[in-house]
Amino acid sequence: MSFLTGFLGILGIISFISFFFLMRFRASSKQTDRSDRIKWSSYIPYRENSTKKTRKNENSSQDADFEN
Repeated sequence: MSFLTGFLGILGIISFISFFFLMRFRASSKQTDRSDRIKWSSYIPYRENSTKKTRKNENSSQDADFEN
């Protein structure tokens, strides 16, 4: 085992432990309940629109026409 493998293994274990240690803490209501929060749903669509779903279903049922 090389030094780099050992170092990355120790770094991974420390990161894993610190991640679960920091998961205990939550944001305060002062941070979460504010009026100027970014509306992430305008940047990242969390659900597909019903029109997109129907378009995908229509396209998948149609066959392509190939010329010989």
